[in-house]
Amino acid sequence: MKRRFECRNKAAVCGHRGDSCHGAENTIAAMKYAADLGVDMIETDVRMSADGNLFLMHNLRLEDLTDGTGVVREHSFEELRKMNAARDFNPDEKFRLDDQFQPIALLDELLDLAADYPDLMLNIELKDRPSDGDEEFAFECADKTARVLAEKGFAARTWINSFSGKLVERICRHYGTLFHYHGFFPWTKMGEMVTNPSQFCDVVCMLNWTRGEDGRIMASKDSAECFASLLAKDIAPLTVTFPNDLEFYDDAVEHGSRILMADDPAMMLAHCRAKGWHD
Repeated sequence: MKRRFECRNKAAVCGHRGDSCHGAENTIAAMKYAADLGVDMIETDVRMSADGNLFLMHNLRLEDLTDGTGVVREHSFEELRKMNAARDFNPDEKFRLDDQFQPIALLDELLDLAADYPDLMLNIELKDRPSDGDEEFAFECADKTARVLAEKGFAARTWINSFSGKLVERICRHYGTLFHYHGFFPWTKMGEMVTNPSQFCDVVCMLNWTRGEDGRIMASKDSAECFASLLAKDIAPLTVTFPNDLEFYDDAVEHGSRILMADDPAMMLAHCRAKGWHD
């Protein structure tokens, strides 16, 4: 048994780390920009601090995205909240923030925001992974993330995902169909698992792309068959955000992609609406 991905639009638009073109990625400002645009889903990343608080941060190294150093798990709540998550962010003038300081966001803050958008789906990637060297820390982060989401009533509209299939499988064993689950295709991207992920994932990120001689990113030669096979199992294909070629997304939708992830969700929504894929 598994949940099913359902969306009234032919192509759902997912804001990658919020609206990371008009707000510093994974900040609450970026999340609110995306939600106000009318995206169907927001994707974000969760890491745990040294004292057990859940923060939104993609990169391992804090110096990549903030004015801090080290990694999230080495710092306390108080230390992390003093760091500026918008250190290098220069938005368009119309989006410029009065206060350029943006603290590293908390999962709780995202959930407070999402409560005002009852149709907004959440896609939560667990970034603390067992392969990082401390399996118990990764398990604790995963367990705490799932518990917070479930206790606050967000499980039914949340997809749990990780490149560590072991973590996704762990949450599924404990919570079953309370959550949705998001995998990665080819499934080998998720590492060793006891259960076939197609048995519980209802969304899958398609990583079977290739690059042509002209440099253009395109679906691999067997994509049509892969998409068809997944759709037949009630698994909705999701197209990743890094291509900047809209024709890539058009090809993906033609093959059967149901979710388009975008750094610039305003542009993607406009494109989908022009195509008649989104209301």
